[in-house]
Amino acid sequence: MTKFFLASLVIGGLSLAAAADANAWTRSATATGPRGTSHVTATGSCAYGSCTRSVTRTGPAGNTYTRTGTISR
Repeated sequence: MTKFFLASLVIGGLSLAAAADANAWTRSATATGPRGTSHVTATGSCAYGSCTRSVTRTGPAGNTYTRTGTISR
């Protein structure tokens, strides 16, 4: 019963967060290859005719870099 309650609470919180900012998004992925594991996280949002995004990548050696961008109409 506790797991059901916690799952319902998490889903409800995510629903409220999605309703608060419907134009925001987040994606993440992990890939494992012969040299190790790489991870990428991307976030973005649009408001008032302008969209932004940020992508952070971490390679198997621990090197991290971030790229950001904005586009407007």
